[in-house]
Amino acid sequence: MRNTYAGLFFTSLAALMLEILLTRIFSVATWYYFAFFAISVAMFGITVGALTVYLGKSLFPEEKLTERLTLFTILFAVSVDVALMLFLAIPFSPRLTGVGVFATGFIYLVISAPFAFAGVVICLCLTRFPEKIGLFYAADLIGAAVGAFLVFPLLNAMDAPSAIFFVGAVAAFGALLFVPRTSGGTAQESTCQPDRFKCLRTAATAAFFILTGVMFVNAIFQPVRVEWVKSSYNVPEVETWNAFSRIAVYPFKLTATPYSWGLSKAYKRDKVIGERMIDIDGVSETVMTLYDGNPKSVEHLKYDVTAFAHHLRDDASVFVIGVGGGRDLLAAKVFNQKRVVGAEINNRTLEMLSTRFADFTGNLYDLPGVTIINDEARSAITRMDDKFDIIQASCIATWSATTAGAFSLAENSLYTLEGWKIFLDHLTPRGMLSFNRWYSPDYPAQLMRLASLAAVSLQNEGIEKPERHIAVVRSEIYEGHMPSGTILVAKNPFTEADILRIREAAKELRFIIEYDPDPNGYRNPLFDKVISNAGDEDFYASTAVDLSPSTDDRPFFFYMLRVKDLFNWKNLGHMEQQFNLKGISMLFTLMIVSVVLSTLFIIAPLIVMRKKVPMPAGGGALGLLFFSSIGLGYILVEIGMLQRLIIFLGHPIYSITVVIFSMLLASGVGAMVSNRWTKGGRIKSSTILVLMLVLIAMMAFVAFLQPSILAGFETVGIFGRICVALLFLLPLGFFMGLPFPFGMSIGNAAFKGHTPWFWAVNGAASVVASVLSVCLSITWGFTATIGAGLVAYIFATLVLLAFRSAGSKEWDRS
Repeated sequence: MRNTYAGLFFTSLAALMLEILLTRIFSVATWYYFAFFAISVAMFGITVGALTVYLGKSLFPEEKLTERLTLFTILFAVSVDVALMLFLAIPFSPRLTGVGVFATGFIYLVISAPFAFAGVVICLCLTRFPEKIGLFYAADLIGAAVGAFLVFPLLNAMDAPSAIFFVGAVAAFGALLFVPRTSGGTAQESTCQPDRFKCLRTAATAAFFILTGVMFVNAIFQPVRVEWVKSSYNVPEVETWNAFSRIAVYPFKLTATPYSWGLSKAYKRDKVIGERMIDIDGVSETVMTLYDGNPKSVEHLKYDVTAFAHHLRDDASVFVIGVGGGRDLLAAKVFNQKRVVGAEINNRTLEMLSTRFADFTGNLYDLPGVTIINDEARSAITRMDDKFDIIQASCIATWSATTAGAFSLAENSLYTLEGWKIFLDHLTPRGMLSFNRWYSPDYPAQLMRLASLAAVSLQNEGIEKPERHIAVVRSEIYEGHMPSGTILVAKNPFTEADILRIREAAKELRFIIEYDPDPNGYRNPLFDKVISNAGDEDFYASTAVDLSPSTDDRPFFFYMLRVKDLFNWKNLGHMEQQFNLKGISMLFTLMIVSVVLSTLFIIAPLIVMRKKVPMPAGGGALGLLFFSSIGLGYILVEIGMLQRLIIFLGHPIYSITVVIFSMLLASGVGAMVSNRWTKGGRIKSSTILVLMLVLIAMMAFVAFLQPSILAGFETVGIFGRICVALLFLLPLGFFMGLPFPFGMSIGNAAFKGHTPWFWAVNGAASVVASVLSVCLSITWGFTATIGAGLVAYIFATLVLLAFRSAGSKEWDRS
């Protein structure tokens, strides 16, 4: 029996690692919003595996249970490597054509196959040992928790394809643990003929060593890599991975038109500039500039609209949000600013600047007055006592998915009211914020929303006339490139000297002033309306897209489409919104598809099996409702907490690791403890009611009171913040681990033939919840997402009590 627990532990560990790693692969190979495609495929595959057990009972007789566990775990291990190779061999470019639909469907089936095999194994373990359901569920959850924890050090040690090969080896090791030690045993231990016993052990051993060898070979030589990035063949000079990105560096080039987010037309291209481009997941770009130590060699940086703030402040202390390739640090040195502090979240980028490309970039770490820190910018500055003359963010955003799935970095804490309060509080009296975004000539929505954010932030500081504190300057269209604009937000009103300098610098650099702090100057009506109507909900409701300032509870700054306008394709006319509209539309489409598929997989088995295994009236339907509810509720709460804690913990990786690991681990302990109440399936209604009410009370506390408590610990170090997060997560996870074994114990005692279906429905609901959670967060915020999970658990409590009552009637009949 211990071997069976261990085999399930490693199977669940491998399955969750595979699911998380695939989100990374999808984010690189295709657009970030398809990362949830991997999550949906995983849940779909596991559900198919459970239904295979339910519909194919003759394939899984009790006397061959261990043999089947071993066989399907071997199939899981091998199919992991095969599925990856097939996916990497086919450029993934979903499109509404016959070939596109066929290719997408083929990839969907290929990727779901390993999860289907894993689903068979997990379902057998959770439904064939009714007396030990709590312990098996604990092994399942704790294995998944350890898998979530291992993904991050693994990706920091090797590339994503090699990490997936590692998953195959782990699954093969799980198969070895399932192999029976002898050729005889009890019905639950299974029996098999000596020759079959030897074949199983030989196959599992061979799979383990072969797949381990494949992993090591690829980690060292990388013959298998992600070659098709965003449907284009991609061969960078240098490639490195970590837990939330794939960094690619491209060959050196000399150019007379340097990389820029808004180059002035006044710039004279009389010399060539050396550059190396960097991209993150094939889409988010930055640049390393060749620097020989002479500021004149990079004087082109003075002509970028992102550096406009430096024309207004001399001898300044500067805080750079997002070091990237070091371009903004160099710009500050070109203006001879006295001090520059740069914060960069991606450790791999900083490693390149400090080691391999240190000489190329002029040893940025060693420049006088320059300090570079590896941290998320808002989190870093929150813990500083320093104040700065310029806090600068140049086109900071990413369209990459982290290991948490899509949108997890797009919830950008840099663009919220709470974040800007922190930035404003860290400005000197003459200080200013300098934020830059692309400027779409037809409708500059991003800069307009920045203006809204600036005006409301200033109002929250007690400033009655924010318009005197705001200036907007943009570049012109340059060689066909979209211009970009910089918004300057001053701690105190711009002085007459400041306004004069803004006008002089704009004229000299041939930039366009879109919003002048002086009411007598030019103010673009679009910006004027946004700033003069700051905080007016009626005004925000009347605009073409949502321009209301984003908050920590709903930090999706770049997603301005309302639900009512989601499929209003006129928004495609707004250049800035085309990309976002596709992402959001795909997300909601995935939700609809997942609901349809999940419904089909719930109803179809009932139709097929209604004669072979009649469902008891009332009780069976209650079981389906209960397991659907907790499947939906668990994922809603987990992802809502994960998204909320990204801001508090200061780094997506901290949030993903702490939330997934601690909640699954605590739920596993809860499942283990549940065994004391579930023996024989005859759990008392009073026990159910008390424990579920405790869970509901804790969930309500977390949903509505946690944010105000977390705010009091923002300046604490990372270890202290993790401890604070765990104080919420561990008790919550423990009680969330109880309902499943409660329900499964009742199901095993009263509706034994249908328990695989109950588990399948639980997985199908999780498919829906994985997409629904993000839709809810984008539309109404994280509190609403966690609140929806709370409602699901309230409903589950009522259904569980009725399910227990129906179960008692079945016991009486038997």
